[in-house]
Amino acid sequence: MDEKVIDVPARSLDKKTTKKKAAGFKTDKSGFPTMSVKEVFKWALVTASFVAVAFGVTAAVAIANIPVPCSLQTSKILQCPDLTPAQDVAVESYGEGFLWLTVPQATAATVGLLLPRRHARSRWSLAFLAIVSATVAHYTFGRMIHIFVAANPGDVGFKILAGFGMTAFLGGDLLSLLSLVIGGPE
Repeated sequence: MDEKVIDVPARSLDKKTTKKKAAGFKTDKSGFPTMSVKEVFKWALVTASFVAVAFGVTAAVAIANIPVPCSLQTSKILQCPDLTPAQDVAVESYGEGFLWLTVPQATAATVGLLLPRRHARSRWSLAFLAIVSATVAHYTFGRMIHIFVAANPGDVGFKILAGFGMTAFLGGDLLSLLSLVIGGPE
């Protein structure tokens, strides 16, 4: 009988030809670099931590009665806006909504980072909850910024800083959300 020899490539040859990807990023068939679920959790936790630190500093300044100069003569960057009563109510409601939306964001991100990797579907669901909560929180903060800009249109420094911050936060949220939808669970 004739014996047939079938050539099978060795596994070591396959490993040498594969390229290594950057840590935390995976690519799908379209070549779009997506964030891993762990990176989405880290993004949500970092943005929630920014809110916690800013709230803590603001509370410390308010409790210590530290005067904050915000007139045109004393500061070019910080100018107190003159809000109408309707704008004041809107800013207060958006501010409270922003703070309350960061609570499920931070909670879902923390629990998701603590879950083992074998719970992929649960981790993906928590990441989705965290990033949607972050996106809505950043949207409410953006609405609050628009009210401040409308109340004080001459404050150029605030417009630049707040506009850049909102663009960065919402851009990161959009990238995270697209990564979850395109990449799926790990």
